[in-house]
Amino acid sequence: MSLPLHPEPEVVGIFKQWLKTNGATIHDAVHFEKNPSGFSVIAEQDVAGNTTIVSVPSTLAITPELALRALTDIIPSDARALTNSLQKWSERQLMCSYICAHWLFDEKSTPPPLRHRPYINMLPTHDLLRTALHFTPPELELFRGSNLYGATLDRQKTWEAEWQQCRSVFSAVDVNWGVSLSWEKYSTAATYLSSRAFPSSLLTSHPSLYPTPDSHPILLPGIDSLNHARGHPVSWIVTDPSTAAEPKVSLVLHKPTERGGELLNNYGLKPNAELILGYGFSLLHNPDDTIVLKIGGSENNGGKGWEVGRNARGIEPVWQAVLDAVCAGKDEEDQNVGVEDELYAADMLGEMAQGLYNRLPSGEIPLDKEVRSDVAIMLEHYLEGQRNILHSIIEFASHKEKRAVELAQEQGLTIVEEGDDETLE
Repeated sequence: MSLPLHPEPEVVGIFKQWLKTNGATIHDAVHFEKNPSGFSVIAEQDVAGNTTIVSVPSTLAITPELALRALTDIIPSDARALTNSLQKWSERQLMCSYICAHWLFDEKSTPPPLRHRPYINMLPTHDLLRTALHFTPPELELFRGSNLYGATLDRQKTWEAEWQQCRSVFSAVDVNWGVSLSWEKYSTAATYLSSRAFPSSLLTSHPSLYPTPDSHPILLPGIDSLNHARGHPVSWIVTDPSTAAEPKVSLVLHKPTERGGELLNNYGLKPNAELILGYGFSLLHNPDDTIVLKIGGSENNGGKGWEVGRNARGIEPVWQAVLDAVCAGKDEEDQNVGVEDELYAADMLGEMAQGLYNRLPSGEIPLDKEVRSDVAIMLEHYLEGQRNILHSIIEFASHKEKRAVELAQEQGLTIVEEGDDETLE
């Protein structure tokens, strides 16, 4: 027998009514239950498979276009010259500033263009967020030596530059607005986007969850309420924008859920690095974990590197890049890859992976450091995946080296060890 559910907080009732008033539908079984990170969505009654849980009209979406119009409308007429600055902002700046603008006013004085307060009030507050940007300095320091540590610093630098630009415009409109637009508020709004946004390609005539070069982030209130379960069978159904007066996005759960069970969404196949940086949670033994490798001195896939997964999945382009680097100094007449080239390449790849492995943090938490339990769990999950991948790359390099030695022997060549290196005679 499932435990009785707690009564929903008042903020939930206001949110549900706001959805319905604005043309959305939400299943009667949907029950919001408080949890340490905000809310879980629990089934108040048995829910059959292939059930639509929530359906939201596209007009309720928070988009850059809506944000630009609303921000322009709330700027006083004597400061309208500043609206030209908004045109230069990125989609994230517009949407974050729109969300933050709701916090400039109390409930009664909120201008009509800021129409998403019932939704924003449902989102987790800053103290409940656990993305890498919300780690304390001692917590972030535990990740030093990993790719995630550098990615966190890069993201913070980018977001802080955006925030300062937005704040300068807010301050020019009203000094109090500038004071109110704190880094805490902006980073909170930006985290809502990193953890909840869908690509705008979802609302096109050919709906897709895959971003395109022309797509931008959008927020869909209600659709984003459910937590993640990897591989959970769900569908996002979009009515044809060309035929519907008001296109709707619907979330359909294909697996039945018993009363008291959590209604879950599927965010897609994401490595723990992305989940921790953008969402604030991780998965144990995540099969989608990856590590980004870059080869110095090569074109390096446009400078972005290659993602390699468990069991050295995706390593072949990296291996080819290492071979290319080894052969780069050869004479034009001798461009064929030889056994000695493969030996050098295998040694280079193995040393690179071993070096990355050695630089990974130990994962041990000093007794004098206060680290929250959920952050400690993320650290454990993340490091397990990184070590597993790097170990598989080392094994791949070892296999390549053994194969090169076998080929050398077949060709009657002798392997001569010089220190830690191997050459042929």
